[in-house]
Amino acid sequence: MEDHTTGALVDRDEALPVIAGTQENDPRATISGDLKQAAFKAGRSLQDRLFSKILEQVMPMEDVSAEALSTSDKPNSTDNKRPAFSLPLMANNFRRFNARIGIVFLFQTRVERLLSWNKPSHTLSFLFIYSFVCLDPHLLIIIPLAVVLFFIMVPAFLARHPPPPSTSTSSITPYYSYQGPALAPAKTIKPASETSKDFFRNMRDLQNCMADFSDVHDATVSAFAPLTNFSNEKLSSAVFLSCTLVTSLLFLTAHLLPWRFIFLVGGDAGILLLHPSFHDFIQSVASDALEQIPDQGSVAGKKEKESIDLGEMPLPTSSRAVTLMGSLANISLDSDPEEREVEVFEIQYRSLAPYFESQWEHFLFSPMPYDPLSPSRIAGDRPKGCRFFEDVQAPTGWAWKSKKWELDLDCHEWVVERMITGVGFEVSGGLSEGGSTTGGEIGGWVWDLPPTSFRGDHDVASTSGHDDIDSTDPSRADDKKVQRKGKERAPLDYEERASTGSNIMGEWRRRRWIRIVHRVSMPTAQDKHELAGDDET
Repeated sequence: MEDHTTGALVDRDEALPVIAGTQENDPRATISGDLKQAAFKAGRSLQDRLFSKILEQVMPMEDVSAEALSTSDKPNSTDNKRPAFSLPLMANNFRRFNARIGIVFLFQTRVERLLSWNKPSHTLSFLFIYSFVCLDPHLLIIIPLAVVLFFIMVPAFLARHPPPPSTSTSSITPYYSYQGPALAPAKTIKPASETSKDFFRNMRDLQNCMADFSDVHDATVSAFAPLTNFSNEKLSSAVFLSCTLVTSLLFLTAHLLPWRFIFLVGGDAGILLLHPSFHDFIQSVASDALEQIPDQGSVAGKKEKESIDLGEMPLPTSSRAVTLMGSLANISLDSDPEEREVEVFEIQYRSLAPYFESQWEHFLFSPMPYDPLSPSRIAGDRPKGCRFFEDVQAPTGWAWKSKKWELDLDCHEWVVERMITGVGFEVSGGLSEGGSTTGGEIGGWVWDLPPTSFRGDHDVASTSGHDDIDSTDPSRADDKKVQRKGKERAPLDYEERASTGSNIMGEWRRRRWIRIVHRVSMPTAQDKHELAGDDET
């Protein structure tokens, strides 16, 4: 196995990583060179192909073009050129990526050494450069060009013009000759070979990088999620209110703050805090503070009733700052919960068979009115719902506030709001279709108009599709008389039509029931865990 690949940018200062094996005698033994070479040369072996076929059966490939059309109106030509998932292709891309990722780990290692004061001269130089940039931000544009000059082009030129070999036995420092032709080939960055130690170092660094990212991700979520996801509504509300106040203040005063000095002091202080001797200083100060606490215990006990501790700074209870912070922490969340009105439609059915007088039969309670132009009815589906009122449940996150359902007698309002056509409904004043009275009772029913084959000369429908006759309007009554003029006999009223068996309604009718609900708090994961613990006890 090769020690390293010439021209590859990898971190070679650390030892070769140890790969754990499955041997019973020595579980920490390293894999031999033959096994390593075989492991990376078997990318297109029979096992990979077999596993890829099995994976295709478990997760069938989707058409990329169809997926692009489903997400947007115009297909993305870039997505059409992307290959589908393939295990051999993924293994090949991983090998290529791992052979070229060394430059990232090299940069990460040098940054860690720079900030950890491994070489104080380098860290101090970085502090001076950072301070100059903070004082004069225009120098920030020079940094990329300086990096290209001093870290890319100068090393490349020195590689082309190496110093001549020393022929003397004395220790003389070699010198570079900047004149004359180049003595060495140009330095080119090459990917690490799959059989070199650099490749395994990259694999080790990539493995550790993934673990570090996962740890940081989990720590960030565990730290910030309770503050922002409103699992604790008082805490999240206080954070939201604080962020709102700070945002409003910065919106007005951001241009007045000395940002140069803020970044200068903050950055220099952060780098100085990373110095190894600083931790020793903090530990010594903490130990001295712990020794003085027992001596001041009696004095603190006397002032406990007169002051409170805010961190490590005692404040009097009469302080306005404490009062303000207490008001922020004790946010009132006991306001009246949100209320909504839910509806359900009682649907009834009867047959329109000729010469057959059928009664209305209760069908079910449905969240939709099942009107003649509803999509489910056009598709030929039956209405969906439940048979009894007791089976109607409140929406998720809501609870019933009123004890019982109330009938909505003003059916004209919800019919017009939904722009339902082809129906007749009762109107105010106790009148129904045809203009006949119903004994002063209104049930809020909205019925379908019968088909054309079942309508007689006695049926009169409005142009809007609603059969809403109101005989209290004199002008409309006169119009009806004019329309009926010239006919052989007067129209039958509701009772006469019912006795003669004429159908004035369709197969379906419905009415609307309403009930008030209010929002309830959903149990959090902690509450569920506590409830589960109580059940176990």
